[in-house]
Amino acid sequence: MLALVALGIVAYQFIAPRSHVLTLPRAANGVDYVLHVYVPPACRSGGCHALYVLDGLAWIPTFARIEDDLVARHRIEPLILVGVAYRDALNTGDLRKHDFTPAFGREPNRTGGADAFLAVLRDEIVPYAEAHLPIAPGERGLAGHSYAGLFAAYALARQPDFFDRYLIMSPALWFDDCKIYDVALAPSDHPQSVFLAADTPRGEARSDMANNMLRLNERLLAQSNLTVSHALILGETHNSMVAPATQRGLLALYGAESQ
Repeated sequence: MLALVALGIVAYQFIAPRSHVLTLPRAANGVDYVLHVYVPPACRSGGCHALYVLDGLAWIPTFARIEDDLVARHRIEPLILVGVAYRDALNTGDLRKHDFTPAFGREPNRTGGADAFLAVLRDEIVPYAEAHLPIAPGERGLAGHSYAGLFAAYALARQPDFFDRYLIMSPALWFDDCKIYDVALAPSDHPQSVFLAADTPRGEARSDMANNMLRLNERLLAQSNLTVSHALILGETHNSMVAPATQRGLLALYGAESQ
């Protein structure tokens, strides 16, 4: 198993040769995390903010490619991308399902680790990244897709002041009969920006995923401290929507017009 994980990391670094991997100490929730990090040349001497990308093993190459294109066209300023992933890459599916789902009781022991993971992210992962990378203080973003999008929405509700910008893509808001909508939004005066996106068929009725996202959009628009925008990604699958959603989200959250 360890050989396969090592092979996976080597393959990842071949696909995204400008990135590197940081291995963290075992976290308080008993999980071993790794960070797949992309530091653009312009950020190596400091001065760049960080965007924390959940499911980093899968999505950092996509985010890095899109960021490079937008930076080259002077559409956004460069960012340090910190992809959060698992040392036990072969069990990513089970680990992420547990970490990213709130404790609504759907599948005890298989789900419900969101509060513990949020504490690890806040108290261990982000401080470790900020201590080991040339990250500028004062602002950070969070990006998540599917279960990770559900977690990002949960983090926004429970710990609203920790991240400043949220890129939430096709979130699994359906989880446990949409109980995420029962989670009270913690009060905050801290200005934050949120971009929501969901995949939906082209030329047909909106998908349940899209309807759930729009319901969250309406809820967030009622918060005076939030700047919220959204997009429906037409004709894409649940996974193929990530690239166009990332491009639109980075522009909405970090583009010159968003400032």
